[in-house]
Amino acid sequence: MKLIISNIFLLVFIVIHPCLGQKTKKPLVMVYGSDLLAFSAAVQSAKSSVPTLWLVEGEQFMPEFANEQVDLETMPNIDGGIWMEILMEMAMAKSPSDSLAAVVKREMNPRLFQNATDKILRNLSHLTVIRGEDILSVKQRKRDWEVQVSSKNKYVVRCVVDASKGQTLSQLGEVSWDDKPKQLQPLRALSLHQVRTLVAAGQIDNMLYGVAISNILDGEKAGFFNLRDFEEIRHAAMASSAFRAAIGQAVGATAAYLAFFKTSADRVDIRKLQTELMTYQARILPYQDISIDDTHFYALQRFGLAGVLTNLNKEKDFHFGKEERVSFEEVEPIFDRLYSRSQLWFLDHTGDYFRWKDFLSLIKFVGLRGDEINQQIEKEWSRKLGFEGSFDPEAFINRYQFAVILDRYANPYVKAVTQEGDFIN
Repeated sequence: MKLIISNIFLLVFIVIHPCLGQKTKKPLVMVYGSDLLAFSAAVQSAKSSVPTLWLVEGEQFMPEFANEQVDLETMPNIDGGIWMEILMEMAMAKSPSDSLAAVVKREMNPRLFQNATDKILRNLSHLTVIRGEDILSVKQRKRDWEVQVSSKNKYVVRCVVDASKGQTLSQLGEVSWDDKPKQLQPLRALSLHQVRTLVAAGQIDNMLYGVAISNILDGEKAGFFNLRDFEEIRHAAMASSAFRAAIGQAVGATAAYLAFFKTSADRVDIRKLQTELMTYQARILPYQDISIDDTHFYALQRFGLAGVLTNLNKEKDFHFGKEERVSFEEVEPIFDRLYSRSQLWFLDHTGDYFRWKDFLSLIKFVGLRGDEINQQIEKEWSRKLGFEGSFDPEAFINRYQFAVILDRYANPYVKAVTQEGDFIN
């Protein structure tokens, strides 16, 4: 589906809203750029309660929607986060819906798009937006950055996000890298360690790719963020708008993290960062068979990011595989790392695939729980859990049920991991 947003309405938008969200709070994060990625980075930083300054590069607001036709056709179930928020604002919907998002993208209306982004910016008390300023200099100080603009104003911020065309601020700030940018990999090619560190994902040319924290921090130095790993994606015709927005949201959350906690990149807690992104509806793992309005959507996100099942992410189109069974063999090595007590359980229990009676026995053993779990699951089977059929201890448990119950009673996602995806003991 194609979208053409005219230059006329954008010019009107700029005149009417010369400085959306203008506040007096001293900014801690500055974003420079004008595209959807810059918009998402600035919005997420402000959503994370960090005073943020967005200096819009040039005279156009998200020019990629103004100067050319934008292809919004995507694989199913990949819209999330700030991009989904825009779509749902356009539809005046209160909660995210993949089916509704598909309708909005098919019938994209320039005026509704303007109204949606306008409202998002207007409601952010921690965001200041300024247009028409050129950046004259960027200087690193002891613990922050000093940015001077063409109006002669100076801003001292903890973090700078260079989302400009050609990464021009890197040259002004004399920030350089000796190595080559990291290459993004398809989701289905990632190891469990890499999956645990994901912060975004999206579509490029009918393939889903993942963005790990290492891709974000590859372009970070002392609080200065260059988008070196994403330069080609930003201009690739086949990279979806949802992907660009997801990358921007992840960068904005990371910059806000450094500024808020007054810390360095090597001390970023990946679980805290992922949780912050999911708080604002980020879709880090775009399982093609899991809709965003699924009751257990974020339980499945947390389960996937924990990296419990070794073959969960190998499907070509990245499916969760809800109905597949769970084997003893694939679970035991990870459980031994997650729950030290599980080693004793597996010494006394063997089998091919988990039945409910086996799984609940394991959960009660590692989680120090009693038989009340059986009673609670049976009581809530259809009404709260939304499982089909009826509870039968002898029945095989599928991946969907396994993930939901494990997340509820022995959540593996809370296990801390390094930025390389190793469990921290």
